[in-house]
Order: sequence, then structure tokens, then C-alpha cells
Amino acid sequence: MFRLPAPSFGGIDLFAAIVTPVEVTHPGGAMHSSPSRTDFRFSLADRLGIALATALIWLMLVGMAWAATVLLLSGEGAAALALGGAALLFLLLGNIILRDCLMRWRWRMLLGDAQAALLLPPGRLLFGPALAVAETVSFAAIRQIEWREEVTSSLGLTTINRVYGVRLKDGGVILLGEDRPIPKTSSYTKLMRDAADALAKAAGVPVRQLETARGDGGFLTLWGARRPDWPGTHATP
Repeated sequence: MFRLPAPSFGGIDLFAAIVTPVEVTHPGGAMHSSPSRTDFRFSLADRLGIALATALIWLMLVGMAWAATVLLLSGEGAAALALGGAALLFLLLGNIILRDCLMRWRWRMLLGDAQAALLLPPGRLLFGPALAVAETVSFAAIRQIEWREEVTSSLGLTTINRVYGVRLKDGGVILLGEDRPIPKTSSYTKLMRDAADALAKAAGVPVRQLETARGDGGFLTLWGARRPDWPGTHATP
């Protein structure tokens, strides 16, 4: 496994050399056909939607800050303080949405003939930190693909996300990301599942479901949020 230079938003050329959908022979002589889809990223509609939501909330924040300033200059100190407090709360929420927006525009996985290129930005896990990853991983270095459901509660609301990771033969784990429940349905997003399944197929390794784990959502994920540790992890998440 070797590290690539950190790519820019338009760093597609970084991966062009490895994307060759052919049959490859893995150690031990086993043949595995490359999956029909080799490029995984959030859809354009998804990326544009979150970008629009981010722009709207930040425009609202600018408006609230301007209104609070006008009230303060007009001698309405109590009203300005109340509006400023509300703006501060929305600022914290706006930072979460901005983080998610940047993650959706940057996250990408490409499969080559013998390795995978991973662009995994921070913020790909809602309830906990995940350091950025920009590197290629040889299929021969992968032991298996793992996933589990993570149950997190905050203010009486429970969220169950499905987190996927790549278990390496040296014992380390790279967390790809998570599929989240689709509001008002019993379905989940499926980008991470599809990417994990395709990587497992390309590398010729199994997909293993781990036991459900529980975390702490803190206060609206703003304070005190904590994900459960991944079992057997000694590498950077």
C-alpha cells in the first residue's frame, strides 16, 4: 500500500491509470472478474442537493447576523441577544451540513485491475471522527470486507447507520463510510454497500457482518457524540 498525493476536487486523473476493468489473477491462482462498475461516488443530484441546502442555511445565517446587528444598533439589546443565540445554534448546525456537503463532493472509490484508489474525506461518519484517506490499496492486502449496524441515540431519537470497513491482512482497518436511513422509509442509502460489495468481488474476499454496536449521539451530534470502536483496530480509522 502506498500513499498518493492529496488530490484536488477535480483530481480524476489521479486514478486514471488504475481503472482497467479486466480479469485479474490473485495470489493462489484464483481468477476474479472485475465488477461492471468501477467508479463509486455520490450521485450528481445528491451532491447538488446538499450544496443547495448548504448555501441556503449559510445565507440564512448571514441574514440572522445582519438582523441581530441592526437590532443591537437600534438599542434592542434583548432581541439582538436572542437572535444572536439562535444564530449561534444554527451556525453549529450549518457546520455539520457543510462538513457533509464537502464529504459528498470529495468521497470516491475507483477499482483497478489489482488495486483500489480510495478518496475518503473526513466527515464520512456522522457520529465520530474519521481521518482523511487518499491512497491506493492492493487487492492482495485485503483480508475481508466488514460491516455492522451502529445504533446511536440523541435526545430520545435513535439512528441506525450501516458502517463499512476494509480489513487488511496486517490487521488494520480502513472505514469506507456509512449508509444512512432514508427519512420516512424503511430503506437505506446504498452507495457504501455497493462499493463494499464491488471491492469484495474485485479482491475475491468475503463480506462479513459484525455484531451491532452502540454509540452516543451527544447533543444533536454537536457535543459529546461518540462512535463505538471498531473491533480489532490498531490502524487509523
